[in-house]
Amino acid sequence: MINWLFKIVIVFMLLLSGCTKSGEIYDSSKHKKEDFSVENTGLAILGVGVIAACVAVAEDCLDGVGGSGSTKDYDWDWDYQPANSQWVCRGIQTGQYAELENCLYDVQDDDRWPG
Repeated sequence: MINWLFKIVIVFMLLLSGCTKSGEIYDSSKHKKEDFSVENTGLAILGVGVIAACVAVAEDCLDGVGGSGSTKDYDWDWDYQPANSQWVCRGIQTGQYAELENCLYDVQDDDRWPG
Protein backbone atom coordinates (compact mmCIF):
# COMPACT_ATOMS: atom_id res chain seq x y z
CA MET A 1 0.00 0.00 0.00
CA ILE A 2 2.84 2.41 0.74
CA ASN A 3 4.12 2.03 -2.81
CA TRP A 4 0.70 3.04 -4.23
CA LEU A 5 0.36 5.87 -1.74
CA PHE A 6 3.82 7.18 -2.65
CA LYS A 7 2.89 7.21 -6.36
CA ILE A 8 -0.34 9.04 -5.62
CA VAL A 9 1.48 11.69 -3.59
CA ILE A 10 3.96 12.22 -6.44
CA VAL A 11 1.13 12.60 -8.96
CA PHE A 12 -0.69 14.95 -6.61
CA MET A 13 2.41 17.13 -6.24
CA LEU A 14 2.78 17.30 -10.02
CA LEU A 15 -0.85 18.28 -10.39
CA LEU A 16 -0.49 21.06 -7.86
CA SER A 17 1.59 22.87 -10.43
CA GLY A 18 -1.59 23.16 -12.47
CA CYS A 19 -3.07 22.03 -15.75
CA THR A 20 -3.58 23.83 -19.04
CA LYS A 21 -6.78 23.98 -21.07
CA SER A 22 -5.31 21.30 -23.37
CA GLY A 23 -4.70 18.97 -20.41
CA GLU A 24 -0.93 19.39 -20.14
CA ILE A 25 0.88 20.22 -16.91
CA TYR A 26 1.37 23.98 -16.82
CA ASP A 27 4.92 25.14 -17.47
CA SER A 28 5.49 28.90 -17.38
CA SER A 29 8.33 28.61 -19.93
CA LYS A 30 6.03 26.89 -22.47
CA HIS A 31 2.60 28.30 -21.70
CA LYS A 32 0.98 31.68 -21.34
CA LYS A 33 -0.94 32.63 -18.21
CA GLU A 34 -4.23 32.41 -20.10
CA ASP A 35 -3.45 28.74 -20.93
CA PHE A 36 -3.86 27.83 -17.24
CA SER A 37 -7.17 26.07 -16.50
CA VAL A 38 -8.59 26.27 -13.00
CA GLU A 39 -11.29 23.72 -13.94
CA ASN A 40 -8.84 21.10 -15.28
CA THR A 41 -6.54 21.58 -12.31
CA GLY A 42 -9.45 21.22 -9.88
CA LEU A 43 -10.74 18.08 -11.59
CA ALA A 44 -7.27 16.54 -11.60
CA ILE A 45 -6.81 17.25 -7.90
CA LEU A 46 -10.28 15.86 -7.17
CA GLY A 47 -9.48 12.70 -9.12
CA VAL A 48 -6.24 12.14 -7.25
CA GLY A 49 -8.05 12.84 -3.98
CA VAL A 50 -10.65 10.17 -4.74
CA ILE A 51 -7.93 7.63 -5.50
CA ALA A 52 -6.02 8.56 -2.34
CA ALA A 53 -9.20 8.24 -0.27
CA CYS A 54 -9.86 4.82 -1.77
CA VAL A 55 -6.37 3.67 -0.82
CA ALA A 56 -6.48 5.20 2.64
CA VAL A 57 -9.98 4.10 3.62
CA ALA A 58 -10.47 0.82 1.78
CA GLU A 59 -7.34 -1.19 1.13
CA ASP A 60 -9.67 -3.70 -0.51
CA CYS A 61 -9.74 -1.53 -3.62
CA LEU A 62 -6.33 -2.85 -4.57
CA ASP A 63 -6.75 -6.50 -3.53
CA GLY A 64 -5.88 -8.76 -6.42
CA VAL A 65 -4.10 -6.06 -8.44
CA GLY A 66 -1.06 -7.49 -10.19
CA GLY A 67 -2.21 -11.08 -9.88
CA SER A 68 -1.26 -11.41 -6.22
CA GLY A 69 -4.79 -12.50 -5.27
CA SER A 70 -6.94 -11.31 -2.45
CA THR A 71 -5.66 -11.51 1.10
CA LYS A 72 -8.97 -10.59 2.74
CA ASP A 73 -12.45 -12.00 2.54
CA TYR A 74 -15.37 -9.80 1.62
CA ASP A 75 -17.85 -12.59 0.85
CA TRP A 76 -18.54 -15.90 2.60
CA ASP A 77 -20.27 -19.20 1.88
CA TRP A 78 -21.34 -22.33 3.72
CA ASP A 79 -19.27 -25.52 3.66
CA TYR A 80 -20.69 -28.81 4.90
CA GLN A 81 -18.13 -31.11 6.49
CA PRO A 82 -19.41 -34.68 6.33
CA ALA A 83 -16.67 -36.03 8.60
CA ASN A 84 -18.16 -34.25 11.61
CA SER A 85 -21.64 -33.48 10.18
CA GLN A 86 -21.20 -29.73 10.73
CA TRP A 87 -21.75 -26.62 8.66
CA VAL A 88 -18.94 -24.07 8.73
CA CYS A 89 -18.60 -20.65 7.20
CA ARG A 90 -15.62 -19.94 4.95
CA GLY A 91 -14.34 -16.86 3.19
CA ILE A 92 -14.72 -17.19 -0.57
CA GLN A 93 -11.56 -15.23 -1.39
CA THR A 94 -9.18 -17.04 0.98
CA GLY A 95 -11.02 -20.25 1.86
CA GLN A 96 -10.32 -19.54 5.54
CA TYR A 97 -12.86 -20.44 8.22
CA ALA A 98 -14.92 -17.50 9.41
CA GLU A 99 -17.54 -16.61 11.99
CA LEU A 100 -20.94 -18.21 11.33
CA GLU A 101 -22.55 -14.74 11.35
CA ASN A 102 -20.83 -13.99 8.03
CA CYS A 103 -22.92 -16.71 6.34
CA LEU A 104 -26.12 -16.02 8.27
CA TYR A 105 -28.12 -14.71 5.27
CA ASP A 106 -26.76 -17.20 2.71
CA VAL A 107 -28.62 -20.32 1.61
CA GLN A 108 -27.13 -23.25 3.49
CA ASP A 109 -25.85 -25.34 0.59
CA ASP A 110 -22.46 -26.78 -0.24
CA ASP A 111 -21.98 -25.99 -3.91
CA ARG A 112 -18.69 -24.09 -3.59
CA TRP A 113 -16.56 -26.63 -1.70
CA PRO A 114 -18.12 -30.01 -2.45
CA GLY A 115 -16.57 -33.11 -0.94
